[in-house]
Amino acid sequence: MCQAIPIEIGSNKVLLIDTPGFDDTERSDSDILTEIARLLAAQYELGIKLKGVIYLHRITDVRYQRSSVKTLQIFKEICGKDALRNVLLVTTRWGEVEGSVGADRERQLRDKFWAYMLANGSMISRYYGDRHSAVGIATQLLGKSTVVLDLQRELVENGKNLSETAAGALVDQDLENRKKEYREEIAALERARQDMLEGNSAMRKQFERDWAREQARLEQAQKQQANLQTNVASEVRTEIRNESQRKKTGLSKLLPFIPTVLSLLGMFVGIPPGSFELLTGWFTDFGNDDSVTEFFSSF
Repeated sequence: MCQAIPIEIGSNKVLLIDTPGFDDTERSDSDILTEIARLLAAQYELGIKLKGVIYLHRITDVRYQRSSVKTLQIFKEICGKDALRNVLLVTTRWGEVEGSVGADRERQLRDKFWAYMLANGSMISRYYGDRHSAVGIATQLLGKSTVVLDLQRELVENGKNLSETAAGALVDQDLENRKKEYREEIAALERARQDMLEGNSAMRKQFERDWAREQARLEQAQKQQANLQTNVASEVRTEIRNESQRKKTGLSKLLPFIPTVLSLLGMFVGIPPGSFELLTGWFTDFGNDDSVTEFFSSF
């Protein structure tokens, strides 16, 4: 689940949103995109300012894998070309590689995989695992103008279903390709069954297991594809309206001093342990909805 982490940089109150990464072994890309889309739609609907987006990449990765390329493609479609100037490409885990090795990999990222984004205003930075570099990274975005991402425009302003957005279309096409592969495998298994000896029970059992596995994969892909058909902005807008009428969000019960806007955002993010005190402290004395003006998201 997306996590909201309040931090202070000088006099600035910043809400850093940590989002799940794509290509997860336990969650589908469609589920993750839906969660991110709901958060971004809520942030836009509630009028919380977005200063920039941080994209994290492990410098320990020897090569840019196929899954990383797919994730980067989805990320670029979420942001859109105009928002790339508010994107910070951050490499992590520098303590696990030799400096020269890391520099070579960073150069490859700069010259090849991130070249398009850098040409359109994105910046590169390193995170060394300490507060100093973390503050430096966030500070680079604080001076930026606020930004609206393409996914937000497509969902909220244009009223598109998630599958109709540029990012959703990528995930939808990947699911379509998987469905084709599963159907072909099922067809091959069906042909094999016709050649199977009736007396060979071991072969029949293996076939049944293989067929059931491929059929389950196909059904799961169909379900994930159907989930992309939802009108995320409409659902989020309804949830916000209903919760506003009740004025009793789960987060506001725990944090009575938090402004309504951030309380409503709490329906779409979690608050890690240890962050409650800082967040409530922001509003104990002031308590107005303009106290927090920055909003980051990391993918």
